[in-house]
Amino acid sequence: MSYTGSAPASSSLYWKGMESSGDPHPPILAGAQNAWDMLSDEQSQKHITTGSGDLNNILGGGIHCKEVTEIGGVPGVGKTQLGIQLAINVQIPVEYGGLGGKAVYIDTEGSFMVERVYQIAEGCISDILEHFPHSHDFDDLALRTRVLSGLSLKLMKIAKAFNLAVVLLNQVTTKFTEGSFQLTLALGDSWSHSCTNRLILYWNGNDRYAYLDKSPSLPVASAPYAVTGKGVRDAVSSNHKRVRVT
Repeated sequence: MSYTGSAPASSSLYWKGMESSGDPHPPILAGAQNAWDMLSDEQSQKHITTGSGDLNNILGGGIHCKEVTEIGGVPGVGKTQLGIQLAINVQIPVEYGGLGGKAVYIDTEGSFMVERVYQIAEGCISDILEHFPHSHDFDDLALRTRVLSGLSLKLMKIAKAFNLAVVLLNQVTTKFTEGSFQLTLALGDSWSHSCTNRLILYWNGNDRYAYLDKSPSLPVASAPYAVTGKGVRDAVSSNHKRVRVT
């Protein structure tokens, strides 16, 4: 067999000895690329930022997609931290300079720390808001309402399609009502109608209470609870005092 010396535009390789099969140009290496295609792919390759500009530079822009990258080092040097950082950074939306992807973190040593993930995620959001300050100024209240409504519909659809329990943790804010300021859940009245169920946590003196404010099938009710070293349990006495959310 001898090589013909040229490759057609399809970027596959052909051999003279194969022409007897009836196909004048039978491919032997499907998917092979010419130099131009390889250069184009390299220039358009996507990267996951590490969070460090210097580290990104020595990696040629960050962690390369479509490649396998090994990260090694002695205990405590930061392997897990970098792994968590990458798992978060790959999810940065495209409009904020990220890939808008997803991450699967497989922990075989028990070193994955949820609290640390939360801290790194908060830091990532803080950096985004610093570089894209417009991303948290909803001057257009109508736009804000539409965004929240669309988000609610998507969460409802996902919950039903995949048999998931979607839980949203909301903050409190102040609202001027009947001549005085009161604490209320954030995101406004429109958002309050978007959820199927609504559970409000508040303080009653020294005790924690949960108030079922909304449900399609259950009556309005409240129940005490406690946060202990073992987690959430039935109510126990507490020495803390807080303000009830109305």
